[in-house]
Amino acid sequence: MKKIVLAAMLLSFSATSLIAQETEKVEKTENTETTKTTEEALKAEEAAKLAAVAKAEEAAKLAEKAAKQAEKEQKAADKKAKKEAKEIKAKEKEAKKAAKLKSSIAKQNKNISKVERKIAKLENKLSQDTAAGKLSPVAIEKLKSSIAKQKLKLVKENVKLNKLERKQ
Repeated sequence: MKKIVLAAMLLSFSATSLIAQETEKVEKTENTETTKTTEEALKAEEAAKLAAVAKAEEAAKLAEKAAKQAEKEQKAADKKAKKEAKEIKAKEKEAKKAAKLKSSIAKQNKNISKVERKIAKLENKLSQDTAAGKLSPVAIEKLKSSIAKQKLKLVKENVKLNKLERKQ
């Protein structure tokens, strides 16, 4: 009977230990599965964070690229506007120069006609006074000298006029 009790005790101990071991194994498996699930969840979260960061970086790069492109376009527009303003300024300067040249030519023509009138007046005076006998030989020489000077002045004025007309 002792042997049977001993055998029964052994059986109960071994059964208890087997049940305990199986329970332990199930708990360990559950723990590992929970740990694995938790690790997978963490990895998934981390992967999601990395993906979000990557998307944010991509968006930042695109925004930066767009900003650079806009800046480049703005610089091009500024450069074009500056060039147009420069062209307009050059055209205005050219027009002003042309107007000044035209004015100078008109002034030169006026000077020439003035000198021609003076020459005609002196020649008229010389011929009338000589015919009337009012002039002395010295006065005649003086008038002829004045006429010669005015003719030289006329030649110079014509040369100036030619130069101005060549510039035009």
